[in-house]
Amino acid sequence: MRILSFIILLIITSNTAFANIGKVSEHKGSGLIKRTTGDKVETNLETDVFSMDEVSTGQGRTGITFVDDTKVELTEHSKLVIDEFVYDPNTNTGALSLKASLGSVRYASGQIAKNSKQNVKISTPTATIAVRGTDFAMIIDELGGSTILLLPSCDTTGLCYVGEIEVISDAGQVIMNQAFQATRVEAPESKPFKPILVDVNESMISNLLILSPPKNLNTEENANERKAVADVLDIDFLEIDILNEDLLSTKDDDNFEELDVDYLAQDFLSDVLDAINKVLAESFLSQLTDVFVKKKQKTGQDTETGIIIIDNGTFWEFRREDTNNFVRLRLSKSSEYIINLTQGDFVTRDYIIGDGSLNNIDIYQK
Repeated sequence: MRILSFIILLIITSNTAFANIGKVSEHKGSGLIKRTTGDKVETNLETDVFSMDEVSTGQGRTGITFVDDTKVELTEHSKLVIDEFVYDPNTNTGALSLKASLGSVRYASGQIAKNSKQNVKISTPTATIAVRGTDFAMIIDELGGSTILLLPSCDTTGLCYVGEIEVISDAGQVIMNQAFQATRVEAPESKPFKPILVDVNESMISNLLILSPPKNLNTEENANERKAVADVLDIDFLEIDILNEDLLSTKDDDNFEELDVDYLAQDFLSDVLDAINKVLAESFLSQLTDVFVKKKQKTGQDTETGIIIIDNGTFWEFRREDTNNFVRLRLSKSSEYIINLTQGDFVTRDYIIGDGSLNNIDIYQK
């Protein structure tokens, strides 16, 4: 009897371990999935997705729908790792862990976030997002700096609601619970910026939302709450044709008419997120003022960082070295420089030199 039980358990465990956890539901251009086995699979519609997969895009976009109805969408040159996915369809509970490491990734909650929100962990190189059953977008730059934008969850009838997310770094956390509220985390050791409301127009709203089919609502109160959000956003989903289009899927060229929009020639989501990120960068700059002043170094050696600044008349000389790395810059005094330096285990961000037109310099020595 014990042997038989062991065999049954082994079969169940094996089937679970190799079961797919979702599929590629939207696809355009080039994308790749790397497996822990070392296999590399080009993404196409209906491609199976498994735990521990690393999904990346080149000149393309990929959407994934998990078996609990969680949805993620990656724009061009983005990367996402599925660290964990466990789901019990009988109870609609489980655990989910995703890491967005580059580019723009949009997330829409499924059953796990609704019923096991404490088991959902979404992270970037600089922040962790605790999800309370809602939608949001993450924009991650090459240095890991992360902008997180809270989005309303809406269905095709125009019913919406806004959940809540907590953005956490090693130095602090902020809570966002208003539609189109955003924060940014520059580094793991820096605090998230105080959230700000992004001024988005109807066109931007249209391209940021992930629309879901209508679902049965448990209470009239929930229905009223969802409709109230739609009223605040002033969206009439029945009159905005673009919201009924699948912007990631391939459109049949034979059905195009002269006045049709060529969705394949435009990257709506990337354009919208890029525009929002520029607005946020300007808005967050004022929050950085105090930090900039504190880090500004005129001449001599900064004993805390080991950085040396030398005044050579018409230019500044910036130096730092450790056992294995050395950096030396000659910087014109006609400009101001914000330097982000990673040198081995040493990291400094937003180090300011000079006054004048602003320039950003990112140095990575590893």
